[in-house]
Amino acid sequence: MNFISNYPVFTVLTIITLIFLIYYFLEVTETPVLRFSESDFLLRIIDRTPNLTKKYYPTVWCFNQHLMLFLLMIKEYRTKPYSYDRLEQLKMKDGGITGLAWSGINVNSKNDEKPIVVLFHTISGDEQDVKSTVKYLRERYDWIVVVCIRRGHGNLPLTKPKINTMGSTSDLKEQLAYIKKKYPKKQLFGVGISAGSGLLARYLGEAGIKSQFTATVAVSPAYDIEKAFHRVHPVYGKIMGQRLINYFLKTHYESLSKLKGVDELFKIKTIGEFQDKLHTISGFKDKENYYFHSNPVLVAQNIKTPLLVLNSADDPICVNQNVLENLHWLETLPNTIHVHTKRGSHIAYFEGIQASSWSDKIIGEYFSAVLKENLNKPNLMKKPKKIAKRK
Repeated sequence: MNFISNYPVFTVLTIITLIFLIYYFLEVTETPVLRFSESDFLLRIIDRTPNLTKKYYPTVWCFNQHLMLFLLMIKEYRTKPYSYDRLEQLKMKDGGITGLAWSGINVNSKNDEKPIVVLFHTISGDEQDVKSTVKYLRERYDWIVVVCIRRGHGNLPLTKPKINTMGSTSDLKEQLAYIKKKYPKKQLFGVGISAGSGLLARYLGEAGIKSQFTATVAVSPAYDIEKAFHRVHPVYGKIMGQRLINYFLKTHYESLSKLKGVDELFKIKTIGEFQDKLHTISGFKDKENYYFHSNPVLVAQNIKTPLLVLNSADDPICVNQNVLENLHWLETLPNTIHVHTKRGSHIAYFEGIQASSWSDKIIGEYFSAVLKENLNKPNLMKKPKKIAKRK
């Protein structure tokens, strides 16, 4: 008692710290919940991806979903631009321009066994907003990484008045054809980040067994984009809506002003409203037609490529309701593992004192596990035996 009376401030701080740590270890840390249709292939992949079955420890000083997003923004702003080996502009069949940002290519890379990781950026991003993932995969695994830049994004010129924030599978197919022609013997792995995961899933669903990818990862997908963008946290919904106006409409107004109804997009208040009117600048006659040709959830059940999906329950942008509504088909999709964490926010997934990316670690481990497999595609297509859940 004398100690408490002599050191009241120290005592109070100690008690607060203990309470905080008890809360952290009981309520914050958790082993991810895995949902998958049990198969020998997936069981081997899980065993070879150790962090899927270990506890995820979010950064102790930044585990709140809003703090994680703020830290993610600060990190992107303060980190110097990533230096890519080559930036290419590709002319699409309709005259539009897309891009490829390469890292890890050299004169000997065509014939070695290194795979190519094809990365899909966020809704209003480019090759720089996925730089941390590119840097990690290059430094940790020495794989070739190429970022597929969508038309109207980054520094690409908008030669045709046509933009789709979610991306176009027709553009993607042309980009992949170019990559395969350049490196015909290399395996392709795909990673979609946020909106990039929507483009990836849409492609995988449309392609089915003809997919160019050996395996893929979707980080923080939204599933049904017709519903999901209206569920974004109100603050972020308004911020992102204004961001899209500035990023697309103001940047490319000279080209887009030729389109009928484009000025109506300047009046939107949220990202949901922007998506509902995106048909104006994305080449579709109306909202229904746009979602029919762009919504990944409409074709996602046709995915045959091995896929790992990563969602956090505290995601304020691609909210947990989106996940729960789609588990009925997602957890029975062959060759697919759904990883559900309690914390992680939106694409942040920071861990450790230094706030490094847990999701980047999962991506690398998963692809490494797949590389070790002698993929027998007929066996992968067997009907799933039963649903398994792991914690």
